[in-house]
Amino acid sequence: MADKPKPTIGENQRQTEVTIFLFIVAFLSIFYFRLEDIVAYWGAGSLESIWARLVAYFLSHIWPWLKTFSLILGAVAIWGIYYCFTKLRAIHKEEQQIYGKDYPYIIDLIEGEKVLPKNGKWEKVITHLNSTNPAEWRQAIIEADIMLEELLRVSGYHGDSVGEMLKSVEPSDFLSLDYAWNAHKVRNRIAHDGSNFELNEREAKATIAEFEVVFKEFKII
Repeated sequence: MADKPKPTIGENQRQTEVTIFLFIVAFLSIFYFRLEDIVAYWGAGSLESIWARLVAYFLSHIWPWLKTFSLILGAVAIWGIYYCFTKLRAIHKEEQQIYGKDYPYIIDLIEGEKVLPKNGKWEKVITHLNSTNPAEWRQAIIEADIMLEELLRVSGYHGDSVGEMLKSVEPSDFLSLDYAWNAHKVRNRIAHDGSNFELNEREAKATIAEFEVVFKEFKII
């Protein structure tokens, strides 16, 4: 006579789960009927009547406050959405002023209006900037820094480097001096760090925009 096959591990697990489920159902059933007896003993009525009283209490005392709180919370949420939206619009406008919207047109950071580059060297800078190649962005900054060096020398400043000439500048004579320094520092990072300096498009445009402020002050573009 063939041996009776032994139950598998999966079958044993299912049997155990069914047994536990039936035990829980039996326990809850006993607990429910015993709870009814306890409620009846204390004179609180049936479970249905207790539930009805709880629902009535909730609707008459808690629900009005909950509705008021929900309205206040909704109003605060709407105000928060509007506040964030206005801030995002302001940030977007500032980004358009800094980075420009339609190249080779660049937003004039001083007067807030679009202008066409009139300087041939500056046009080359913008052409490099319009590229999708990071190497072209680096070239745009390097050539813009060369324009800055020429501007400083023509203006009568002396030194072996742009940095030395900028140090000799009187802030009262050079309103965009901070912009010149910021842009020149990026150029130095490109020159000294080489490929280790990761230049993204956003930073490249911001740097060229700072050069633009300088060049517009001295009306060379």
